[in-house]
Amino acid sequence: MTKVILFFLFVPFFSFSQFLDNIQLNEIRIIASHNSYKDYPHQKVLRFLDKIKNKLGEENDPKQMDYGHVSLKDQLSNYGVRGFELDVYHDPKGKLFRKRKINAFIFGLKQRVRNPKIKIPGFKLIHIPDVDYETNYILLKDALIEIKEWSDKNPNHIPVFINIETSSYTLRKESFFLKLLGFSKTIPFDSKVYEELDREILDVFPLSTQKILTPAILRDTCKTVKQRLSNHGWPSLNSCLGKIIFVLEGDNCGVYREELEKGKNKPMFVYGSPNDKSTAFLLRNHSMGHEEEMSELSKIYILRTRSDAGTLEARENNYNRFESCLKSQAQIISTGYYKSDVRFGDFCIKFPNNNNLSPYILKNE
Repeated sequence: MTKVILFFLFVPFFSFSQFLDNIQLNEIRIIASHNSYKDYPHQKVLRFLDKIKNKLGEENDPKQMDYGHVSLKDQLSNYGVRGFELDVYHDPKGKLFRKRKINAFIFGLKQRVRNPKIKIPGFKLIHIPDVDYETNYILLKDALIEIKEWSDKNPNHIPVFINIETSSYTLRKESFFLKLLGFSKTIPFDSKVYEELDREILDVFPLSTQKILTPAILRDTCKTVKQRLSNHGWPSLNSCLGKIIFVLEGDNCGVYREELEKGKNKPMFVYGSPNDKSTAFLLRNHSMGHEEEMSELSKIYILRTRSDAGTLEARENNYNRFESCLKSQAQIISTGYYKSDVRFGDFCIKFPNNNNLSPYILKNE
Protein backbone atom coordinates (compact mmCIF):
# COMPACT_ATOMS: atom_id res chain seq x y z
CA MET A 1 0.00 0.00 0.00
CA THR A 2 1.27 3.47 -0.81
CA LYS A 3 0.75 6.30 1.63
CA VAL A 4 0.86 9.90 0.48
CA ILE A 5 2.21 12.26 3.13
CA LEU A 6 2.07 16.03 2.98
CA PHE A 7 5.57 17.45 3.02
CA PHE A 8 6.52 19.31 6.22
CA LEU A 9 3.34 18.13 8.01
CA PHE A 10 3.79 17.21 11.67
CA VAL A 11 7.58 16.95 11.40
CA PRO A 12 9.24 18.18 14.63
CA PHE A 13 11.86 20.81 13.97
CA PHE A 14 14.63 18.95 15.76
CA SER A 15 14.16 15.83 13.63
CA PHE A 16 13.53 17.60 10.32
CA SER A 17 16.97 16.99 8.80
CA GLN A 18 16.88 13.35 9.84
CA PHE A 19 13.42 13.04 8.28
CA LEU A 20 14.72 14.37 4.96
CA ASP A 21 17.70 12.02 5.10
CA ASN A 22 15.28 9.10 5.15
CA ILE A 23 13.51 10.24 1.98
CA GLN A 24 15.13 9.47 -1.38
CA LEU A 25 14.76 11.79 -4.33
CA ASN A 26 12.52 9.36 -6.23
CA GLU A 27 10.10 9.29 -3.29
CA ILE A 28 8.75 12.79 -3.86
CA ARG A 29 6.04 13.85 -6.28
CA ILE A 30 5.84 17.29 -7.86
CA ILE A 31 3.68 19.27 -10.27
CA ALA A 32 5.37 20.45 -13.47
CA SER A 33 4.08 22.80 -16.13
CA HIS A 34 3.86 21.88 -19.81
CA ASN A 35 5.56 24.26 -22.27
CA SER A 36 6.24 26.43 -19.25
CA TYR A 37 7.52 29.50 -21.13
CA LYS A 38 4.50 29.76 -23.44
CA ASP A 39 2.17 32.76 -23.59
CA TYR A 40 -1.38 32.77 -25.00
CA PRO A 41 -1.59 32.93 -28.81
CA HIS A 42 -3.03 36.03 -30.44
CA GLN A 43 -6.75 35.48 -31.01
CA LYS A 44 -6.48 36.66 -34.64
CA VAL A 45 -3.88 33.96 -35.22
CA LEU A 46 -6.12 31.29 -33.71
CA ARG A 47 -9.08 32.32 -35.85
CA PHE A 48 -6.95 32.23 -39.01
CA LEU A 49 -5.43 28.86 -38.11
CA ASP A 50 -8.87 27.40 -37.54
CA LYS A 51 -9.70 28.18 -41.18
CA ILE A 52 -6.61 26.35 -42.51
CA LYS A 53 -6.20 23.66 -39.84
CA ASN A 54 -6.46 20.86 -42.42
CA LYS A 55 -3.10 22.00 -43.82
CA LEU A 56 -1.36 22.14 -40.44
CA GLY A 57 -1.37 18.52 -39.38
CA GLU A 58 -3.48 16.83 -36.72
CA GLU A 59 -1.16 17.78 -33.85
CA ASN A 60 -1.48 21.47 -34.68
CA ASP A 61 -5.22 21.88 -34.11
CA PRO A 62 -5.41 25.55 -33.05
CA LYS A 63 -7.71 24.89 -30.10
CA GLN A 64 -4.96 22.73 -28.59
CA MET A 65 -2.58 25.73 -28.72
CA ASP A 66 -4.94 28.00 -26.81
CA TYR A 67 -3.17 28.10 -23.45
CA GLY A 68 -0.40 30.06 -21.76
CA HIS A 69 1.46 30.51 -18.50
CA VAL A 70 2.39 33.08 -15.91
CA SER A 71 6.10 33.76 -15.38
CA LEU A 72 8.38 30.98 -14.17
CA LYS A 73 8.99 32.92 -10.95
CA ASP A 74 5.25 33.18 -10.37
CA GLN A 75 4.79 29.47 -11.04
CA LEU A 76 7.48 28.69 -8.48
CA SER A 77 6.39 31.15 -5.82
CA ASN A 78 2.60 31.09 -6.03
CA TYR A 79 1.60 27.75 -7.55
CA GLY A 80 4.15 25.31 -6.18
CA VAL A 81 5.40 24.26 -9.61
CA ARG A 82 8.72 22.44 -9.35
CA GLY A 83 9.15 21.24 -12.90
CA PHE A 84 9.40 23.09 -16.21
CA GLU A 85 9.46 22.20 -19.88
CA LEU A 86 11.41 24.47 -22.22
CA ASP A 87 11.25 23.97 -26.01
CA VAL A 88 14.62 25.00 -27.40
CA TYR A 89 15.50 26.03 -30.95
CA HIS A 90 19.03 26.78 -32.13
CA ASP A 91 19.59 30.23 -33.65
CA PRO A 92 23.36 30.78 -33.88
CA LYS A 93 23.16 34.01 -35.90
CA GLY A 94 19.96 35.50 -34.52
CA LYS A 95 18.27 35.60 -37.93
CA LEU A 96 15.93 32.60 -38.01
CA PHE A 97 12.87 33.82 -36.16
CA ARG A 98 12.76 37.56 -36.80
CA LYS A 99 9.57 37.18 -38.85
CA ARG A 100 6.32 35.37 -38.13
CA LYS A 101 5.23 34.20 -41.54
CA ILE A 102 1.64 33.39 -40.60
CA ASN A 103 1.05 37.10 -39.91
CA ALA A 104 1.49 37.93 -43.60
CA PHE A 105 -2.03 36.53 -44.08
CA ILE A 106 -3.68 38.23 -41.09
CA PHE A 107 -4.87 41.81 -41.30
CA GLY A 108 -3.50 44.01 -38.51
CA LEU A 109 -0.58 41.79 -37.48
CA LYS A 110 3.02 42.50 -38.44
CA GLN A 111 5.48 39.83 -39.43
CA ARG A 112 8.57 41.42 -37.92
CA VAL A 113 9.20 40.79 -34.20
CA ARG A 114 9.69 44.04 -32.30
CA ASN A 115 11.57 42.62 -29.32
CA PRO A 116 15.29 43.20 -30.04
CA LYS A 117 16.22 39.99 -28.22
CA ILE A 118 14.98 38.01 -31.21
CA LYS A 119 18.15 39.14 -33.03
CA ILE A 120 20.51 37.91 -30.31
CA PRO A 121 22.35 34.70 -31.32
CA GLY A 122 21.61 31.78 -29.05
CA PHE A 123 18.89 29.36 -28.08
CA LYS A 124 15.28 30.52 -28.40
CA LEU A 125 12.10 29.36 -26.67
CA ILE A 126 9.28 28.88 -29.16
CA HIS A 127 6.46 26.36 -29.34
CA ILE A 128 5.93 26.31 -33.13
CA PRO A 129 7.89 28.83 -35.23
CA ASP A 130 5.75 31.18 -37.37
CA VAL A 131 2.51 29.91 -35.85
CA ASP A 132 2.41 29.48 -32.05
CA TYR A 133 5.17 31.93 -31.29
CA GLU A 134 4.06 33.97 -28.23
CA THR A 135 6.56 33.39 -25.43
CA ASN A 136 7.33 34.92 -22.06
CA TYR A 137 11.06 34.38 -22.74
CA ILE A 138 12.56 34.70 -26.19
CA LEU A 139 15.97 33.61 -24.89
CA LEU A 140 16.57 30.35 -23.07
CA LYS A 141 19.19 32.12 -20.98
CA ASP A 142 16.65 34.63 -19.65
CA ALA A 143 14.43 31.80 -18.43
CA LEU A 144 17.37 30.05 -16.76
CA ILE A 145 18.48 33.28 -15.07
CA GLU A 146 15.02 33.81 -13.62
CA ILE A 147 14.98 30.27 -12.22
CA LYS A 148 18.44 30.73 -10.73
CA GLU A 149 17.53 34.05 -9.11
CA TRP A 150 14.48 32.46 -7.48
CA SER A 151 16.55 29.46 -6.40
CA ASP A 152 19.23 31.67 -4.84
CA LYS A 153 16.55 33.46 -2.82
CA ASN A 154 15.07 30.13 -1.70
CA PRO A 155 18.19 28.02 -1.13
CA ASN A 156 16.44 25.10 0.61
CA HIS A 157 13.77 24.54 -2.00
CA ILE A 158 12.67 21.14 -3.25
CA PRO A 159 14.71 20.30 -6.40
CA VAL A 160 13.46 21.92 -9.59
CA PHE A 161 13.37 19.63 -12.63
CA ILE A 162 13.89 21.34 -16.00
CA ASN A 163 12.84 19.37 -19.06
CA ILE A 164 14.84 20.63 -22.06
CA GLU A 165 13.12 19.62 -25.30
CA THR A 166 15.30 20.39 -28.29
CA SER A 167 13.53 20.86 -31.59
CA SER A 168 14.06 21.55 -35.25
CA TYR A 169 10.36 21.13 -36.08
CA THR A 170 8.86 23.64 -38.48
CA LEU A 171 5.56 23.72 -40.35
CA ARG A 172 7.43 23.92 -43.64
CA LYS A 173 7.94 20.18 -43.14
CA GLU A 174 4.16 19.61 -43.19
CA SER A 175 3.60 20.64 -46.81
CA PHE A 176 5.36 21.91 -49.91
CA PHE A 177 2.87 24.78 -49.92
CA LEU A 178 4.12 26.12 -46.59
CA LYS A 179 7.70 25.71 -47.74
CA LEU A 180 6.98 27.86 -50.80
CA LEU A 181 5.48 30.52 -48.55
CA GLY A 182 8.80 30.83 -46.76
CA PHE A 183 8.00 29.35 -43.37
CA SER A 184 11.04 29.23 -41.09
CA LYS A 185 13.97 26.93 -41.65
CA THR A 186 15.45 25.44 -38.52
CA ILE A 187 18.78 23.95 -37.51
CA PRO A 188 19.02 20.31 -36.35
CA PHE A 189 20.85 19.42 -33.16
CA ASP A 190 24.14 17.54 -33.44
CA SER A 191 27.01 17.00 -31.02
CA LYS A 192 28.45 20.49 -31.63
CA VAL A 193 25.10 22.19 -31.06
CA TYR A 194 24.67 20.22 -27.86
CA GLU A 195 28.06 21.43 -26.70
CA GLU A 196 26.84 24.99 -27.24
CA LEU A 197 23.67 24.21 -25.31
CA ASP A 198 25.72 22.80 -22.43
CA ARG A 199 27.79 25.99 -22.34
CA GLU A 200 24.67 28.13 -22.21
CA ILE A 201 23.34 26.14 -19.25
CA LEU A 202 26.70 26.21 -17.48
CA ASP A 203 27.02 29.95 -17.98
CA VAL A 204 24.05 30.29 -15.62
CA PHE A 205 24.66 27.22 -13.44
CA PRO A 206 28.46 26.64 -13.31
CA LEU A 207 29.48 23.20 -12.09
CA SER A 208 31.72 24.86 -9.50
CA THR A 209 28.66 26.20 -7.64
CA GLN A 210 27.29 22.66 -7.17
CA LYS A 211 23.87 24.08 -7.97
CA ILE A 212 22.88 21.31 -10.37
CA LEU A 213 22.67 17.57 -9.91
CA THR A 214 24.47 16.08 -12.90
CA PRO A 215 24.74 12.48 -14.14
CA ALA A 216 28.37 12.36 -12.92
CA ILE A 217 27.36 13.49 -9.42
CA LEU A 218 24.58 10.91 -9.30
CA ARG A 219 26.91 8.21 -10.61
CA ASP A 220 29.42 9.03 -7.84
CA THR A 221 31.95 6.20 -7.57
CA CYS A 222 29.89 3.74 -9.62
CA LYS A 223 30.75 2.95 -13.22
CA THR A 224 27.29 3.82 -14.57
CA VAL A 225 24.09 5.55 -13.47
CA LYS A 226 22.31 2.22 -13.84
CA GLN A 227 24.74 0.62 -11.38
CA ARG A 228 24.30 3.50 -8.92
CA LEU A 229 20.50 3.25 -8.93
CA SER A 230 20.51 -0.55 -8.75
CA ASN A 231 22.99 -0.73 -5.87
CA HIS A 232 22.36 2.42 -3.85
CA GLY A 233 19.23 4.12 -5.14
CA TRP A 234 18.81 7.88 -5.34
CA PRO A 235 20.47 10.36 -2.97
CA SER A 236 18.49 11.69 -0.04
CA LEU A 237 16.10 14.57 -0.44
CA ASN A 238 18.08 16.44 2.18
CA SER A 239 21.23 16.32 0.03
CA CYS A 240 19.31 17.61 -3.00
CA LEU A 241 17.62 20.66 -1.49
CA GLY A 242 18.27 23.77 -3.57
CA LYS A 243 19.33 21.72 -6.62
CA ILE A 244 18.35 22.15 -10.26
CA ILE A 245 18.10 19.02 -12.41
CA PHE A 246 18.14 19.14 -16.22
CA VAL A 247 16.67 16.32 -18.32
CA LEU A 248 16.95 16.24 -22.11
CA GLU A 249 14.54 14.97 -24.74
CA GLY A 250 14.00 15.78 -28.38
CA ASP A 251 15.97 16.20 -31.56
CA ASN A 252 18.78 13.66 -32.01
CA CYS A 253 19.36 13.37 -28.26
CA GLY A 254 20.93 9.95 -28.77
CA VAL A 255 24.23 11.69 -29.55
CA TYR A 256 24.08 13.31 -26.11
CA ARG A 257 23.42 9.95 -24.45
CA GLU A 258 26.47 8.50 -26.19
CA GLU A 259 28.64 11.21 -24.61
CA LEU A 260 27.21 10.43 -21.17
CA GLU A 261 27.87 6.73 -21.59
CA LYS A 262 31.48 7.53 -22.44
CA GLY A 263 31.75 9.08 -18.99
CA LYS A 264 31.77 12.76 -19.98
CA ASN A 265 30.74 15.23 -17.31
CA LYS A 266 27.70 16.96 -18.81
CA PRO A 267 24.92 18.99 -17.17
CA MET A 268 21.86 17.11 -18.46
CA PHE A 269 20.38 13.68 -18.00
CA VAL A 270 18.61 12.10 -20.99
CA TYR A 271 15.28 10.30 -20.97
CA GLY A 272 15.88 6.73 -22.00
CA SER A 273 14.87 3.13 -21.43
CA PRO A 274 15.72 0.92 -18.44
CA ASN A 275 18.20 -0.85 -20.71
CA ASP A 276 20.40 2.23 -21.12
CA LYS A 277 23.38 2.50 -18.78
CA SER A 278 22.87 6.25 -18.37
CA THR A 279 19.12 6.29 -17.72
CA ALA A 280 17.77 7.82 -14.52
CA PHE A 281 14.59 9.39 -15.96
CA LEU A 282 11.81 7.77 -17.97
CA LEU A 283 9.26 9.61 -20.11
CA ARG A 284 5.81 8.06 -19.87
CA ASN A 285 3.35 10.67 -21.12
CA HIS A 286 0.40 8.25 -21.26
CA SER A 287 -0.15 6.48 -17.94
CA MET A 288 -3.64 5.07 -18.56
CA GLY A 289 -3.42 1.30 -18.81
CA HIS A 290 0.23 1.33 -17.67
CA GLU A 291 -0.19 2.18 -13.98
CA GLU A 292 1.19 -1.07 -12.58
CA GLU A 293 4.23 -1.11 -14.87
CA MET A 294 5.00 2.54 -14.07
CA SER A 295 4.55 1.99 -10.34
CA GLU A 296 7.16 -0.76 -10.48
CA LEU A 297 9.58 1.37 -12.52
CA SER A 298 9.21 4.30 -10.11
CA LYS A 299 10.95 2.25 -7.43
CA ILE A 300 14.19 2.74 -9.37
CA TYR A 301 13.66 5.61 -11.83
CA ILE A 302 11.99 9.02 -11.80
CA LEU A 303 9.09 9.08 -14.25
CA ARG A 304 7.54 12.09 -15.97
CA THR A 305 3.95 11.85 -17.16
CA ARG A 306 1.11 14.15 -18.24
CA SER A 307 -2.26 14.73 -16.58
CA ASP A 308 -3.73 16.62 -19.55
CA ALA A 309 -2.85 17.70 -23.06
CA GLY A 310 -3.87 20.26 -25.64
CA THR A 311 -6.62 21.86 -23.49
CA LEU A 312 -8.83 18.78 -24.05
CA GLU A 313 -9.20 17.64 -20.43
CA ALA A 314 -9.68 21.22 -19.27
CA ARG A 315 -12.51 21.80 -21.75
CA GLU A 316 -14.25 18.60 -20.60
CA ASN A 317 -13.39 18.93 -16.88
CA ASN A 318 -11.99 15.40 -17.19
CA TYR A 319 -9.73 14.15 -14.37
CA ASN A 320 -9.46 10.53 -15.51
CA ARG A 321 -5.95 11.00 -16.84
CA PHE A 322 -4.82 12.75 -13.64
CA GLU A 323 -6.24 9.96 -11.49
CA SER A 324 -4.29 7.49 -13.61
CA CYS A 325 -1.13 9.55 -13.03
CA LEU A 326 -1.63 9.32 -9.28
CA LYS A 327 -2.05 5.55 -9.44
CA SER A 328 1.04 5.19 -11.61
CA GLN A 329 3.34 6.58 -8.88
CA ALA A 330 5.03 8.80 -11.48
CA GLN A 331 6.99 11.46 -9.62
CA ILE A 332 6.68 14.35 -12.11
CA ILE A 333 3.15 15.18 -13.26
CA SER A 334 3.11 17.73 -16.07
CA THR A 335 0.06 19.92 -16.62
CA GLY A 336 -1.10 23.06 -18.36
CA TYR A 337 -3.44 23.74 -15.43
CA TYR A 338 -1.72 24.27 -12.09
CA LYS A 339 -4.31 27.05 -12.06
CA SER A 340 -7.66 26.98 -13.81
CA ASP A 341 -8.56 28.79 -17.02
CA VAL A 342 -11.89 30.49 -16.33
CA ARG A 343 -12.82 30.23 -20.03
CA PHE A 344 -13.08 26.46 -19.66
CA GLY A 345 -14.20 26.09 -16.04
CA ASP A 346 -12.59 25.01 -12.77
CA PHE A 347 -10.27 22.31 -14.08
CA CYS A 348 -7.09 22.45 -12.01
CA ILE A 349 -4.46 19.84 -11.18
CA LYS A 350 -3.81 19.70 -7.43
CA PHE A 351 -2.67 16.96 -5.13
CA PRO A 352 -5.40 15.69 -2.79
CA ASN A 353 -5.93 18.00 0.21
CA ASN A 354 -3.15 20.29 -0.97
CA ASN A 355 -2.64 23.39 -3.11
CA ASN A 356 0.66 22.13 -4.60
CA LEU A 357 2.60 24.59 -2.41
CA SER A 358 4.08 21.57 -0.63
CA PRO A 359 5.22 18.54 -2.65
CA TYR A 360 4.07 15.10 -1.63
CA ILE A 361 6.25 12.30 -0.44
CA LEU A 362 5.56 8.78 -1.64
CA LYS A 363 6.45 6.21 0.96
CA ASN A 364 5.91 2.48 0.63
CA GLU A 365 4.71 0.76 3.79
